Amino acid sequence: MKGAMRRRQPPLRMIATFEALARLGSRQAAASELNVTPGAVGKQLRALEQWVGVALFEGDARDPTMTPAGRLLAQAVTAGMETILAGLEQITPPEFVEAELRILAPATLTMNWLVPRLHTLERAEPRLRVSLHATHTGEDWLLLPHDAAIRRDGFVPQNYATEFLARERLTAVVAPELAAGASAPDALPLLESRSRAGDLDRWLAAAGVTRLGQLRRSFAHFYTAYEAALAGEGLLVAPTLISAAHVEAGRLCQPWRDVTVTGAPLALLYPRQGAAVARVAPFATWLREELLKSACE
Repeated sequence: MKGAMRRRQPPLRMIATFEALARLGSRQAAASELNVTPGAVGKQLRALEQWVGVALFEGDARDPTMTPAGRLLAQAVTAGMETILAGLEQITPPEFVEAELRILAPATLTMNWLVPRLHTLERAEPRLRVSLHATHTGEDWLLLPHDAAIRRDGFVPQNYATEFLARERLTAVVAPELAAGASAPDALPLLESRSRAGDLDRWLAAAGVTRLGQLRRSFAHFYTAYEAALAGEGLLVAPTLISAAHVEAGRLCQPWRDVTVTGAPLALLYPRQGAAVARVAPFATWLREELLKSACE
């Protein structure tokens, strides 16, 4: 009706975040797609709930379920997004259509190294949209939609090309407040991931610790062990590639930084097809350059 007051719209970032979580069902997956942290996803969702004045999700914070109000909004948002995309497709010339590149990568590498750097690729290749999916140990990544995958297990499927990227360099990291006054590595609580079995013991041996079978707290996945180290719960042997930013920020330190051991090789895998190779090429070039920068820092 003419003269009726139009309701003020919430920021589009809130809507985009809500749509991603509603569609993917996981805060981690939504964060990977949006190239932000899970904490940023939670912040946008809380802001949206305050905006509309009703709870949209409930239950587990990591993988919440939608409330009836959330499902109603999800239906409307999904329909709206489809209408917007359809309109864009009708008016966009073919040469300006964005190419989506689906990349699988280990969860800790994705959140702590890839996501903070992805903006440099977006600036260099503005029409290349990279969708990151964090993978976990034991997951059959071949069943997941992808154009390329970063792997560290050495397995190369049939008809896949593989490109060696780098070999992990591992050293011990610990929260500064916990490291203060520690005379030896085994004087600290020890953390280990079962997905990286053996890394801790190899590093302890390199550090001159001769006592075998030290007690340690064991985690199923490396990213949970890493979060425990950040929380000050103990010493963890981690790739310097992943821990560098937190060391620089002062959240972790490397009391025995000169003691390192080699870890698994990182490789980029993609289907051995002409079209696939061409699609992955810009990402592969950027990835090599970023890894080289990280090695020099």
